[in-house]
Amino acid sequence: MLYKKILVPFDGSDPAKNALTVAKKMIADDAGATLCVLSVVPANAIAAELESPTNPVAGTPLLFPDVDSYERVIANAKTRAEERLREGVGDALDGASFDVRFCVTIAGKTAEGIVDFAEEQQAEIIVMGRRGLGALRGMLGSVSYAVLHEADIPVLTVK
Repeated sequence: MLYKKILVPFDGSDPAKNALTVAKKMIADDAGATLCVLSVVPANAIAAELESPTNPVAGTPLLFPDVDSYERVIANAKTRAEERLREGVGDALDGASFDVRFCVTIAGKTAEGIVDFAEEQQAEIIVMGRRGLGALRGMLGSVSYAVLHEADIPVLTVK
């Protein structure tokens, strides 16, 4: 096994599911390996959720009376994101003989979240889907394009 710690950013798209399949094959039956499936929650999505009409405190400024309140909001957002992540992955990793971790991070920009998380977790490679929207889309800021240019570790893109 070449890589022991693989990070797979997952957004539920077909390319992300394909990346998950490739990463699983890369690890095969290496019980000492870890596959981290990552969901990046945009920071502005948390603010939007707090301001939604279904939220009892909607319309109030995003000020927290204390650090505990802020941490509760962040923890709840991460919990909901992890639930969606597990649901999106479904049974694709059932029966894996390697360590599977479902991870969530919050970031202003998705690509930065992926790269920073990979660095923090000391991932050895990022295996991620790409939508294949062409060169122009890449220049305009696709996530896979940004990760390819920002990461200091190998990045394998899967269509």
